[in-house]
Amino acid sequence: MRKLHISLIAFGSLALLPVAPQQEQLLKESDHKKVGKEIASCIEAKNEAKGQLKAEEKLRDAIEKWGKKKPFKGKDPLFATSDLAACLWHAKEYDRKKVTKGKVDTRNVENPPFGYDIEYCVWAPSKYKSKSGPYPLVLCLPDAGQRPFDHLTEDWVNNELRSTVILAAISMPEEVSAWTEVGGSGSPGGYANLMMTFKEVTENYAVDFDKIFIAGKGAGVAAALELAQFSPDRFAGVIGVAGDAGDTRHDNFQNLPVYFAGAGQNATAFSEAMEEAGFAEAVVNPAGKEDDIFAWMMGTSRDSNPAEVSLTPQLPSPNKAYWVEVPKTEEIEGRAIHAKIDRATNEITITAKHVSSVTLFLNDELVDLDMPVTVTCNGVQNKDVIPRNFTTMMRLIYSARNDSGRFYTAMRTYDVPKAAGDEEDEG
Repeated sequence: MRKLHISLIAFGSLALLPVAPQQEQLLKESDHKKVGKEIASCIEAKNEAKGQLKAEEKLRDAIEKWGKKKPFKGKDPLFATSDLAACLWHAKEYDRKKVTKGKVDTRNVENPPFGYDIEYCVWAPSKYKSKSGPYPLVLCLPDAGQRPFDHLTEDWVNNELRSTVILAAISMPEEVSAWTEVGGSGSPGGYANLMMTFKEVTENYAVDFDKIFIAGKGAGVAAALELAQFSPDRFAGVIGVAGDAGDTRHDNFQNLPVYFAGAGQNATAFSEAMEEAGFAEAVVNPAGKEDDIFAWMMGTSRDSNPAEVSLTPQLPSPNKAYWVEVPKTEEIEGRAIHAKIDRATNEITITAKHVSSVTLFLNDELVDLDMPVTVTCNGVQNKDVIPRNFTTMMRLIYSARNDSGRFYTAMRTYDVPKAAGDEEDEG
């Protein structure tokens, strides 16, 4: 897989967020491809409901053989998160996918929910090759009344960008008010359109899962911000062009940077709130052009394993972000959770309000799973060895919780005692 190198423009000071150490890959690409094929066989077997256990046994055996290799020194191979993530990328078998290159291709999502017709337009560089990947991806929300095809041909014309980035413009519901709805039977929603397109494009194009952006123009700016907070851990950043921010709060953007190119007062207020909270950068560049956006994108990657996560749960989403998940319950004013990892001491501290339990998804980049992990929930301490688990890993692959930029091998659920004041609020 290729690495992109590009000179960057300084955009002001970045918020200094804690970052988990990034694990180096220990194996060769040929090793990743071999195990990737076994992962692909498991996914195919599960989808066809035939031969899943046999396929998983072959995969388990292939991974266990890593333990005999010199870099592992007898360690549990499931500690090698970075290598496992690379295997998952190769499991997509992008080299077998036929795609249109060098021109805008209009497509329809296969098997959309409720039989909806979800159209999108996609651009891949004229010299696109899967083996030259992974490529950044921008999921684009056109302005109200603008066709996806016109959006890609009129608004994304920078030659360097078009030779480097995959673009996908998504058709949204006719009513702008539905752009930020999840959608359901008889009621199309922008979130369903976005995520179905996300799934289809990432299955067929050699995408860098740590450089997937959502970009909105005009009315699409407010929608992009609102939709991004439903799944903040899926995106590297949010881009707004020639439109204002709407009324989306900044609470779920701790690790999700934003770039506004030409914006209004709401964007400025959003940026100031992000800075005051010590969250990721939210750049407001009134004169921002496409080349500025491209430079920012190339200098921005998803923080796949942030050491700190803040989440304000909402219905129907979000109830999870990165390595933290809480139960879906009724919306309660003030419901929130903050989780922080200190890898040096193998400690996780949870402070939460109106949250009954929390599930943590872990790997060896976040904590040392060979050692006991101390998890403190609202002052109550738990100390456990949390084992890496093949079945857990596979469950998270099948559900797409694991991707080639973020890969978990262990999980544990903890009860969260009521915080001071919870009883009074509920009364």
